Amino acid sequence: MKLPRIPRVGPSVLARAFIAAALALSAGSAAVAMVSFSDGNVRDGFLLSGVAVFTGWMASAIQQFQQRLHGIDEVVRQGRTRVEQSDALLEEMRRVARRLNAGAEDDKEEDRTIH
Repeated sequence: MKLPRIPRVGPSVLARAFIAAALALSAGSAAVAMVSFSDGNVRDGFLLSGVAVFTGWMASAIQQFQQRLHGIDEVVRQGRTRVEQSDALLEEMRRVARRLNAGAEDDKEEDRTIH
């Protein structure tokens, strides 16, 4: 029996799904907490209010973490670009140095033949 493959989901899509789930749980808990308070069930109302606050906090924490990761990715991308530019410049400098060395050796050989 072959198991079906789970489709690959990007981290940003997964984070958005967690944020949406946390916000839905928070809103649902807040709504049920209001009903519990209006029915006079204070204990369950406070419990559900705590769940609503916690899940709302988790949603905002996930979003902030995702934004920080995006910022880190951008810094890494810029650093990679700079390294590639530096490598290209270094290679060009090596080519110029080789040409100059070859030209200097040719001049030395010409000086030896003249004397």
